[in-house]
Amino acid sequence: MRIHLVGVDYLTAPLTALASLAPADELALTVMGREPGIAGAALLSTCNRYELIVDATDAVDPDRLLGLAKAGIRELAPDVDPRALAGLEVRSDDTAICNLFEVGAGLCSAVVGDKQVAGQLRRAYELASDRGQCTARLHRLFHDCLRVSRTVASSTSLGAVGRSAAGVGLDLAMGRGGLRGARVLLMGTGSFARVVVAELTDRRVGEIECWSASGRAEEFAAHHPVTPVPSDGLDRALQSADLVITCSGNGVVLSGAELSAARPELARNADRQLSVIDLSLGGDVDEAAAELPGVHLVRLDDVSSRTGQLQSAVIEEAQRVVTQGVAAHLSKERARAADPLVTALRQHAKVLVDDELARVRENESPEVVQAVERSLRHAIGVMMHTPTVRFSQLAEEGKLEDCRTALDVLFGVEVEA
Repeated sequence: MRIHLVGVDYLTAPLTALASLAPADELALTVMGREPGIAGAALLSTCNRYELIVDATDAVDPDRLLGLAKAGIRELAPDVDPRALAGLEVRSDDTAICNLFEVGAGLCSAVVGDKQVAGQLRRAYELASDRGQCTARLHRLFHDCLRVSRTVASSTSLGAVGRSAAGVGLDLAMGRGGLRGARVLLMGTGSFARVVVAELTDRRVGEIECWSASGRAEEFAAHHPVTPVPSDGLDRALQSADLVITCSGNGVVLSGAELSAARPELARNADRQLSVIDLSLGGDVDEAAAELPGVHLVRLDDVSSRTGQLQSAVIEEAQRVVTQGVAAHLSKERARAADPLVTALRQHAKVLVDDELARVRENESPEVVQAVERSLRHAIGVMMHTPTVRFSQLAEEGKLEDCRTALDVLFGVEVEA
């Protein structure tokens, strides 16, 4: 059996493309129904990623799995954005497992250290478990992944990385004291938007308006202290804003033409500045906007240059925890590969004991038989301890075939690979 991960995220497709995958929320059941070799599957679907975690037989190769996933998505979401399908990638075995651990820890999030992803992963696991889609292997994988995620959260400051990046961006744009009572326009409703709102609230800004190119401002406002801006209300919001923050990840959402139309003075007068912070990985603000005399633009690169060294140390610390967790998980799984050999050896020993007891019963009293049985079973238990431990150790070291050969040569017990 092999673990595979078929997925696409904000790095391989725009967020608008990822949003088109939302109707395909039954992909795990779909692929399991079409391929008997898939023993279990769970789906992690968020605004930033869409990943199918699969436990399948060796006969199900990665290309076959990718084809099944694409076909299932097209059926469940006929209007899927082609860019989402083009971004789908397959990871297998140790690479897939390592990726899942990193995702659960928040290392792969759009906002590094995002704590929400651990809860999303847990809910994905619980749903698959409740539906009977989890194999024993998947149960162990998710349990260990979530345990390591908790360790990262409790033993490192990774969760503060995204918040610190937002804070540095605000400092560069406005200074520590320049935000009190300010009117802020937030363009975007994703992971970074949550972090930005928290930082703005702490700094006691006046009002936070939220506009979304994908029309999610109302939904975002229902859970955050912001005022939603209608889709056609961007001009008005730009006119009254003291600070604009973009973090949509959908490509350019704020152009120089839009800024000039809403606030003509920005093209003429460098003394009347509007601060704009672009926290999107791909860039939400075009060059024409950056070149306007009245615009002071802070990009994510500017923020990273200030926070990079500190963030790198924290991320490296979290990565060490994850790497150790992955190594421990893989070690346990390799040791479990010896279980069929241990079972076969125990069964062989049981047959020998049963045969000897049958011979004793023909010639001895029940009391003698009982005493012999106790002695034999105790002796076998003692004898089995060392090979049981050694089989597990050798399996962890990748020497399972040596164990299989030894079992065959010494005892005549054959166990299929």
